[in-house]
Amino acid sequence: MSVFISYRHTDRNTAAQIAREFDANNIKYYFDVTDDESRSTEDITEVITKNIKKSTHLLAIVSPSTTGSWWVPFEIGQATISNRRICSYAVKNSSLNLSGMSFSFLKGFLPEYLQKWPILVSRIDLHKFIEQYKLDTITVSTESARGGIFESQNEKVLTKAGASNFHQSLKREL
Repeated sequence: MSVFISYRHTDRNTAAQIAREFDANNIKYYFDVTDDESRSTEDITEVITKNIKKSTHLLAIVSPSTTGSWWVPFEIGQATISNRRICSYAVKNSSLNLSGMSFSFLKGFLPEYLQKWPILVSRIDLHKFIEQYKLDTITVSTESARGGIFESQNEKVLTKAGASNFHQSLKREL
């Protein structure tokens, strides 16, 4: 199991901080700046799609600058098609402090389609994601042992029900 970190390059520092949190919690992840193939390929779409399919979760880092990105929505779409567990991490910045904001405020900031999945707004929320991820590791392993999840050509095949359960459980914790 691993987490695909999706972000706009203007939010790379936040992505790197999250990667460090994942390292500290022994969570595998895909972060393009640490991947030689993503830096040297002529077909970045293929590399992204392949690594989303290898991952079980996608964490999309979103900020006001994400609205100018073509890649973050593409990656979320790929993760949706593949029944990945999807979450957004709303970036705090000097002009917009999301910590402690109500969900109704976030609804005005984030596109409607992202509201389907859990929205993280703080480091505390990120740690709740990490805890839920660890619990989900057990669930995915159990499903895999029962034949509900299998790997084919480096692709993890996950169920929509499993993703929905993860999303609902994390939303309850947030």
